[in-house]
Amino acid sequence: MKGQVWTKRLAGLLLGLVLFCGTSVVAAAPVASPPIRIGLMTQQFGILASSNGGFQVVNVDDGKILGEFTAGAKLRIGLREGKFVINNAIVNSDRMRIEPQKPKNIEREDRLLEINNRRYRGAVEIFRTQGAAGMTAVNVLPLDEYVYGVLGLSLTPEWPEQAVKAQAVVVRSFALYHSGKHKNEGFDLCDTGDCLVYEGQTQENPKIWQAIEATRGLALLYQNYPVAAYLHLSSGGYTENSESVFAKAYPYLRGVPDFDQTSPYFRWQKRITPQELEGLLKGAGYNFGALTAIEISRRTPPPMNVSDRGVSGRIRMITFIGKDGIAALTGEQIQKLLSLPSTLFDVTVAVPLSNIDSNITDSYGDRDTKQIQINLPPSASAGLLTDRPGIHRISGKPNELVFLEGFGWGHGVGFSQWGAKTMAEKAINPGSDYYMSILKHYFQGVRIDKWY
Repeated sequence: MKGQVWTKRLAGLLLGLVLFCGTSVVAAAPVASPPIRIGLMTQQFGILASSNGGFQVVNVDDGKILGEFTAGAKLRIGLREGKFVINNAIVNSDRMRIEPQKPKNIEREDRLLEINNRRYRGAVEIFRTQGAAGMTAVNVLPLDEYVYGVLGLSLTPEWPEQAVKAQAVVVRSFALYHSGKHKNEGFDLCDTGDCLVYEGQTQENPKIWQAIEATRGLALLYQNYPVAAYLHLSSGGYTENSESVFAKAYPYLRGVPDFDQTSPYFRWQKRITPQELEGLLKGAGYNFGALTAIEISRRTPPPMNVSDRGVSGRIRMITFIGKDGIAALTGEQIQKLLSLPSTLFDVTVAVPLSNIDSNITDSYGDRDTKQIQINLPPSASAGLLTDRPGIHRISGKPNELVFLEGFGWGHGVGFSQWGAKTMAEKAINPGSDYYMSILKHYFQGVRIDKWY
């Protein structure tokens, strides 16, 4: 028993040493959860720091304690002539670390720092932003404690245990694969949707702790390395091949049927006038004259095999035809331009039966208002772009609208959060390791094994 206690203490000391040095380590060797560096903010000119327990500020370069503070003390950190300033006192340091004072003999949920009114586990390093003005703040903490924060934002305690376990493995694998993505900025991952959205300890709950402990150290592996474990809210019925979104074909990221039909994110609709659409496109630098048509293959049940759509039906390329030329946009470009939930949608051009009434709704809305699709005769000149199938013509009639009927939320590659939830809910006698079956559905040909 004493030997076991000493082993755990030694592992903790080794982890503390790695955190002390500020090193990002993602390897199979450590018994403890390896540390990871999460960028919280860059180019900041003011940072407010505090803690619910005693804490200290340390010079990262030499380990000297720059100041010790009691619980609740407020530190206002800024820059003055290139030097750090804490509560108006100049600090002789190029890189500082704010950390709870040792020994850490209180419960894990209580060992928290507060940075700009948001709570974080672990330590926070502050240094001048590289190549720009202001400061960068980086949360340095054990990987599994980072996973706590990511899952807390996307799951609630009501979710099935097996779905929570599955997502814990996915997030851990994502972090392992992408660690170092922002190394040129001084951290491994950011805290936004460019990586995974992370807001520290704010939304954690005991069910998430339990799921992470139950899957401790487990990762999705392909050829003995962690996989690019992408995840999204809801695919819209079928996930997408990775090359349609990320321009790289991963053998384990293939489109598969999804089970997210009951998701609140499964279906969506947007309507826009041709004039608004034309204005947005021209504002983004696409000049093609007056908009006359939109070209995109009609979505059919997946798997699809057309050049302008992916296997799930997500748009890879959509073409806008004008009197003076054309503009071809990728699915990602049109999604960003129109602020769409996904790139999985159909296009319909419609006008009211009465051109007086412009209050057009979808089939779930006002049943008293009708709409018809415009079908203009093909151009008399053969060989024009507008002669091809999949053309949605703009007539210029009053109250004309472009409807985008869409499905899913997110890029649709890899793990579907709501699909996994449904799989866990509908499983018959799932058992404690059913989460592995969920993972192997969304990630083809992987194995699930200990990474630390």
